[in-house]
Amino acid sequence: MPAKTVEMVVGLKVPDNTAITTLQTLKKIGFNKINDVKREDYYKFEIDGDEQKFKNRISKADILVNANKHYFDFSIKKWNDVKILVKNINDDRSEILSTLKNRLGFKEIKKIEKGILWTLIIENDNFKAMEIAEKAAEELLVNKNYQEYRILEIHMVVNK
Repeated sequence: MPAKTVEMVVGLKVPDNTAITTLQTLKKIGFNKINDVKREDYYKFEIDGDEQKFKNRISKADILVNANKHYFDFSIKKWNDVKILVKNINDDRSEILSTLKNRLGFKEIKKIEKGILWTLIIENDNFKAMEIAEKAAEELLVNKNYQEYRILEIHMVVNK
């Protein structure tokens, strides 16, 4: 049976000071077309077995989701936005994989990827929004010494 892919995002229920500071900094360095910034942890699991059962269990794994302060979702919400996934280079996530498999009993996990999913709300057409997002990633969101990024998607960016 082929492995199944499950994506999960985890974010704060309360205001995210890192995202707020990132937005303020982007505005200070000239990114005035960026109206809002959101930050979430992104996980991508390759699993064997029942997908729904896995989702029910992994959403309760307190090393990923603290029910008191985090929300989680198994789909990436589509707003008027650009999504940028930032991941550490050469990070196989072996520590978290080992903890999930060996300590918490998630034997069905074959592989895990983790990153930070930045969502930028940008006033512009899609082409210009992509250009702004790439520049924001290069100038602030990514440390090229140990991170890489990719633009995941653009959704109905507002043209003003």
